[in-house]
Amino acid sequence: MSIIDYLYGSLAGVLGLFLGFSELINRYNSFKKIFRNLYSWIYVGINFAVSFVVYLIIFVYKVNIGVLGEHKIGLIIFSGLGAMAFLRSSFFNYKTSNGQVVAVGPAAILSVFLRAAESEFDRIISNDNVKFAADLMKGIPFVSASKDLPLIILGSMRALSSEEQKTLSDDILKLVNDINPNTEAKNIAMCAILIRYTGYELLATSVKSLRGIYNTTLKDLEIISNLGERLKEQLSKIEII
Repeated sequence: MSIIDYLYGSLAGVLGLFLGFSELINRYNSFKKIFRNLYSWIYVGINFAVSFVVYLIIFVYKVNIGVLGEHKIGLIIFSGLGAMAFLRSSFFNYKTSNGQVVAVGPAAILSVFLRAAESEFDRIISNDNVKFAADLMKGIPFVSASKDLPLIILGSMRALSSEEQKTLSDDILKLVNDINPNTEAKNIAMCAILIRYTGYELLATSVKSLRGIYNTTLKDLEIISNLGERLKEQLSKIEII
């Protein structure tokens, strides 16, 4: 085999790598944070390696794959996609004594790394969300925000399905009905729920808008209160006269 053949095999591996990344992005809806997850790299590395090996096996042993094998590009595509299908396949299912069905095959091994990546990703994103929510929601009244903030989100996001809207509303309602008196903790929890649907930028914009509304309302109430105090003073002077 020449260096060119290894290069073609690497291209098949890159195809498998991108398919692995696309699966992770579809699961986690985040591209940036995937690169901070070691298990994500292991997962896509397995996809790369298997695609590369499949290409070499087909090329060296002259495996007949039909017309796709007549051109290098066809062989690359077949190796990348074929490796993905192989990795997600099971040879047979084994039923344990407690009734649990266990798949035996490459899919079982790959799922171990996928679950590890998912757990690590969940820890990373949860840590970022709590830090973001704690800073963003400072000074925001929970009672008002629990009504106003979801209203803004649901009104502005047209891509949310009816099922997602219902799930969001139910989650916020459970939080509102929680007897926990700590409104700051509820604010952080509400923000963490909303981030799953909005991302950071939209939620930050929505909270900033609400903060401006609440500050204006407080100023108006302060002005009204001052006017009331002055009116009382004037009335007391009239009574004295």
